[in-house]
Amino acid sequence: MKVQVMLGASALAMAVAAPALAQSNQSTATQTGTNGAITVTQSGSDGTSTVTQGGNLNRATLNQSGSLNRSTITQDNGVGSSDDNNTATVTQSGSENVSVVSQTNDFSTTTVVQANDSNDSDVSQSGDLDLASVTQTGSDNESDVVQVGNINTARIAQGGDGNTSTMTQTSGLNEAIVTQNGNENTSLATQEGVGANTLNVLQEGDENLSDIVQGGAGNGVGTTASAGVIQLSNENTATIRQAGGLHTAFVEQKGGDLNTASINQGANSSTDHDAQVRQDGTDNDATVNQRGFNQLADVRQGGDGNSADVAQGDGQGRDHDAFIVQDGNDNTADIAQGGERQSATITQPGSDNEATIDQGRNRLPGVAGVTDTGFGADQVASISQSGSGNTANTIQRGEFQRATISQVGDDNVGSGGFLFGAQITQGGDAGRDNDATITQLSGSNRALIDQQGDSLAANVTQGGTGSNTSTVLQTGAGGAVLLNADVLQNGADNTSMVDQTGTGQTASVDQLGEDNLSTVLQSGSGHTATVIQNSNANLSTITQSGAGHSATVTQGS
Repeated sequence: MKVQVMLGASALAMAVAAPALAQSNQSTATQTGTNGAITVTQSGSDGTSTVTQGGNLNRATLNQSGSLNRSTITQDNGVGSSDDNNTATVTQSGSENVSVVSQTNDFSTTTVVQANDSNDSDVSQSGDLDLASVTQTGSDNESDVVQVGNINTARIAQGGDGNTSTMTQTSGLNEAIVTQNGNENTSLATQEGVGANTLNVLQEGDENLSDIVQGGAGNGVGTTASAGVIQLSNENTATIRQAGGLHTAFVEQKGGDLNTASINQGANSSTDHDAQVRQDGTDNDATVNQRGFNQLADVRQGGDGNSADVAQGDGQGRDHDAFIVQDGNDNTADIAQGGERQSATITQPGSDNEATIDQGRNRLPGVAGVTDTGFGADQVASISQSGSGNTANTIQRGEFQRATISQVGDDNVGSGGFLFGAQITQGGDAGRDNDATITQLSGSNRALIDQQGDSLAANVTQGGTGSNTSTVLQTGAGGAVLLNADVLQNGADNTSMVDQTGTGQTASVDQLGEDNLSTVLQSGSGHTATVIQNSNANLSTITQSGAGHSATVTQGS
């Protein structure tokens, strides 16, 4: 049965379609404006349709071919103006579907297609030039779209079963795309603030949760061409919060299940942050928190049971970079960056490793460069753990520090007074231009480099069969020398201590045998100490103070 109503100016009409008894459909159409058009086609059974239109040149089209479908279309704000030129099209070919459309401003368009059973769609648009499209080809899906500002676009496609999508856009120029082809997925999205936000969610797996809130201007979670949240596996959770300016966030969860990704960026006078999380394993956890200015964070988890945490820019920071790659299993990586312009990288192709980088610092109250001359800046830190069961830690303050830790062997962990298998601490609040490197090629080694001052450099390499211990403590200024402390342990069970204070000290220690002990203590300025232990069970102690001394010890051949 088909009912078409065309009403002229200042007319009031109500058309109630009396369907055939076999079909038992009911349709109510009410128009109070001018030049409106309503077309209702009910070829199914037990369908209910209500259409109410005011304003000028509104169009409503409803097709019901299934059974027990309900549709309500309202294009009337009740005040007799500002509800013109709206278009609503609803097609219900399944059964027991519910569609509610409300458009109460001008030039908005809604299209709803329900081609299966027990779907629920609710669209409310109160701005101008809004566009909403809802396509439900699965069953038992629920979609809610609320658009308040002007020129918003929402496209919802639910091809699976039991999915839920809630979309709220409360300012203008927002664009959102949600595609749910899996089953029992949930997508929650709110775009608010100044507007111009973009959002794209693709859920192909089952029982996934995507929760996104964006405020401010120019935020992006994907584009119209590429999805910002991609959930291809099952029982994954993605949470994104963006408040502020030109942020971009991207989450991809595929391959494995039970992954969790959280991105929170913006606020604190923030600008254009960028965060990406890719999870291709199972039961991984990634958290990114970014404040300040031009931060970039990228987390990639290809293994299982990994945890990654990035926090940067909260100290009124600048343009930090953070990069974490976890291809092994059960790894933990944490990056915290305050200060300005830091860069940190952690790669963990091995398993059961722990790595932590903490660098830069928060700005003190006052004028930068006057009351806070030691504000952290331009630190670079990297940790690579290709072995398994290792622990590493880097702490850098001050300015222009560089720290590198590489753990190729296994089970380099803290013990006997060492908190970590490898640890670098340098710079202090006012230090600058320090450089430290620890390389552990074998297992069960422990190394500590602690440098507080300016232009200090230290290098520790631990190979052989392992179980070596090295400590380098340096304070003062390195001067013009190329390297202040260089320790090579290529045997087993060797112990080296280098403790230097003052200016321009140089120490070189080579332990190539086993069970050797070397201690170098230097204070003053301009000293040089060289220790070479080629055989086993040697003991060497060098103590120098004053200025300009040189000492060389060779043990074994």
